[in-house]
Amino acid sequence: MSGDLHTEWARLFAASLKDSGVGHAVISPGSRSTPLALALARVLPVTVLHDERVAAFFALGQGRASGRPSVVLATSGTAPGHWLPAAMEAREAGIPLLLVSADRPWEVQEAQASQTVDQIRLFGPHARAFFDLGLPDAHPAALAAVARIAAQAVLATRWPLAGAVHVNARFRKPLEPQPTDRSEPWRPKLAAIARAGAPRLFPPKPAPDPEAVAHLAEAVRANPRGLMVAGPLPALDAPALRKAVARFLAASGYTLLAEATSQLRFGLEAVRPIGAFDALLRAPELRNLLRPELAIEIGAPAVSAQWLAWISGAGAPPRIVLPGDRPADPAGGASAMLLGPIAALLEAAASDLEAAPPGFDAASAASHYAAGWQAAEAAAWAARNAAAGPQDGPLREHYVAPMLRSILQHGGTLMVGNSNPIRDLDHDVPPDAAPLEILHQRGAAGIDGLVSGTAGARTVLDGPLVLLTGDVALLHDAGGLAAAAAAGGPLVLVAVHNDGGRIFERLPLGRDAALAEDCETLFVASHGRAFDGLAATFGLGYARVDTAEALRDAVAAALAGDRPVLIEARVVAGGSATRAALLGAMAKAGTAAVSAAK
Repeated sequence: MSGDLHTEWARLFAASLKDSGVGHAVISPGSRSTPLALALARVLPVTVLHDERVAAFFALGQGRASGRPSVVLATSGTAPGHWLPAAMEAREAGIPLLLVSADRPWEVQEAQASQTVDQIRLFGPHARAFFDLGLPDAHPAALAAVARIAAQAVLATRWPLAGAVHVNARFRKPLEPQPTDRSEPWRPKLAAIARAGAPRLFPPKPAPDPEAVAHLAEAVRANPRGLMVAGPLPALDAPALRKAVARFLAASGYTLLAEATSQLRFGLEAVRPIGAFDALLRAPELRNLLRPELAIEIGAPAVSAQWLAWISGAGAPPRIVLPGDRPADPAGGASAMLLGPIAALLEAAASDLEAAPPGFDAASAASHYAAGWQAAEAAAWAARNAAAGPQDGPLREHYVAPMLRSILQHGGTLMVGNSNPIRDLDHDVPPDAAPLEILHQRGAAGIDGLVSGTAGARTVLDGPLVLLTGDVALLHDAGGLAAAAAAGGPLVLVAVHNDGGRIFERLPLGRDAALAEDCETLFVASHGRAFDGLAATFGLGYARVDTAEALRDAVAAALAGDRPVLIEARVVAGGSATRAALLGAMAKAGTAAVSAAK
């Protein structure tokens, strides 16, 4: 290496990342990554986070909310290993993420050198691509490759399938910028490459397959009593999805069953989605009464356990799946899977149906079938609200999600955690026409990095942002509170504190009296911790609330402020039993309404 090549090499790589569409850099301090840290800080907005796991999820949250990859940088050794959970979620959720690990030179590999491990293809199949940037090299071809590799790496975060991409960059000492008279022979070539910028790479534009469109349209014409079931979908796709789904439903007469994470439960003005379907499908009689001739699934597999149980059983309705870019049918048995852009497929199928609409008998059958679902829906929510009672007195789990929805009635974004929160949102909040964007981690469906990801989203979003999570997920990502502090506000972190993993009480394990002690000890794992100390450690605002009124006031005050606030929402015990009773009441009322109409 000659002169200050390592510094200019790193600067060229950083500038090329920016040219190729990277929006932010998230850096965990370390020595071997010095050249790249200095270079990235010159050209991109930077967030510094000591915990590499937190940093990766923070960048993932930025990508989830913006659609643009952020670059994450760490030093050599075990540091990049902490990125694995975020890389897994990025792959499964289709979120662009660029991971750049600094590394030691080849001559110290397998020689017990400090902070030296095998970092080649560190993330295996969880990374969409791997690039070895190598050591800084003055050869003209090597210099030219820096900009090209940067452009290819950024493209690979998005195409052909979005996810994490890993770049490994080796450096020898010295790592800091070196004094130079700038007369090195490689400078003119590097300067010319830098002036030209990174090459622009244009991926092909996906378009619906005409054969797939025709297959979908013909299936709808042949089966007028139909459903569309919308599972988790990206918030960024919401405008196009809402438009395409509304048009398709108008042309087909189909009924929409929409989970909150589909972006279709809220914000559809001309469509009345069914939101209580997970509760309703608990009634076998209702499954028989409302069995469709065809179900069209869109997006990732639905969260609803009752829908999965129905389509996995002997009486499963026929299905066609529109999963997006990757296959998705964990139940098996779908008659067709139409890959590609969901909104474009639905728009094209709607156009086909509009050109040759279903006849009078088919339209009448679709309308009658839809009326059954609407009757069940109305009865189910009426029964739920009657059984839930007024939102006063001590705070209960089923009060929280409806309250957050009402506070965000005029727009904003809700990040929702897995386990109970995502299910409570579906079970407690009926569809309405006011838009609400829902961010979620349904890729790998873990509780990892939820606070960190929310903090990352805060840095690229406008408008109110609220996180709904549980106490275990908050403790699991306690380090993410440092990311929240770095992100700033307004940012509201609502942690429903029911003292443990209460979702296990809702599973067969939790309903078995013989396993009650084991369930509490090994699975619920009550912890008894409060969060005021965590908030103080990381410099966050804090409120502990135990009534619905106090929760509403705390959230409103936090949204009006300019700092992140952690709200510990203490709920009364027995939430799992109450949930079972509410769902049972909804299923019973829905069945009675449809049976009466028959």
